[in-house]
Amino acid sequence: MTIVSQQSAAQIRIKSVTEFPLPAGTQTHEIVSPLPGLLAISQQPDSALVKMRVDVSTGRPISAVKHTIDSAFSGLHGLHISKRYPGCVWATLQFTSELLLIDPQSSDPEVPPTILKRIALPAPAKGPHVVIENGADLWASCKDSHHVVRINADNPSDYAVYSCAPRPIFVAVHPQSGDVYASLDQSSAIFRIVNSGDAKGTTQTIAIPTDMGSTPVGLIPGPDGNVWFVLLGNSSGGQGRFGRITAAGAIEWFQLNSGAAMGAGLIHLSFAPGAGETGAPERLFLLGSSMASMMALNAVFDISLSGGYSKIESQQTIAFPSQNSMSHRVLSTTHGLYATELGACAVAHLQPAFSPYGEGINEMSDAYALWGCGVPGARADY
Repeated sequence: MTIVSQQSAAQIRIKSVTEFPLPAGTQTHEIVSPLPGLLAISQQPDSALVKMRVDVSTGRPISAVKHTIDSAFSGLHGLHISKRYPGCVWATLQFTSELLLIDPQSSDPEVPPTILKRIALPAPAKGPHVVIENGADLWASCKDSHHVVRINADNPSDYAVYSCAPRPIFVAVHPQSGDVYASLDQSSAIFRIVNSGDAKGTTQTIAIPTDMGSTPVGLIPGPDGNVWFVLLGNSSGGQGRFGRITAAGAIEWFQLNSGAAMGAGLIHLSFAPGAGETGAPERLFLLGSSMASMMALNAVFDISLSGGYSKIESQQTIAFPSQNSMSHRVLSTTHGLYATELGACAVAHLQPAFSPYGEGINEMSDAYALWGCGVPGARADY
């Protein structure tokens, strides 16, 4: 799009979101990008892995093919890119309580993935939801038995099982302290496992203050060296609240309080690729979902921060065409921004708007309150 004014002509990027239907299945869950031009998506009830090929130049999905992993009754759920095995994915089988290492084989969606490694979880742990890799160790949040498990991928007899309150959903290793954190949705708390020093192996349950909100879900390490998480809220909605956990275990809180993001129930988050590189923009994508409240907005919120990710500077909302879709996960890649919709059996391909004028597209600004996405000029050529 070209805007013509008396002073200059400049290119702006138009906000867009397109929903791409997947091969039919209920509960579209996790999404990762293990290879260039490939997205891998889990559908739990029939233990399916959908391989979606995308155009690496535009990010637009091209085709998607569904493959059963293990058996239709195994409950494929969590997906995590392996660093030790480039191009491969760690996955959870929630119904058989196993962890798998999967090789997608190629970016061709027709080529079936193969299972390279299978690890059974030690009793009494069962129902792994999310798995992450930290060196040779895997950490899994066991939603069904209320445990967090560490297990060595090379030597599965080397493991530790930690009991926690209901229900561990996400798990992450703190980039600075090495402590392990898990979000407990039903208990509205954060579980901490001290992973170094004299107190190694001790645990702590950190309650979410009621005035901050409730129901932590998405929880991931951030490029600033902290662990970040979001609050989903309850049947009455959310508060647009999210936070980061410092190396000392303290929580610093943030809130979206402008426009459509007010009252958002946040379920997941993703940082822009290369966010940890010197000079990279401080940018965060938050996913709003109707998972807890059907009145909540399903949308991605594009957030710019400053001061080492300490202050929110701008906000842009990209709402999904299908509402009440229980959006589930958001993924920012080098070729595009994507989100899964659990209740719509779809992957949304999103593009935030960009304007070179003034503060750009910022729903927090006075300029946006006056003319929204409008541009200074008497004519716009599309």
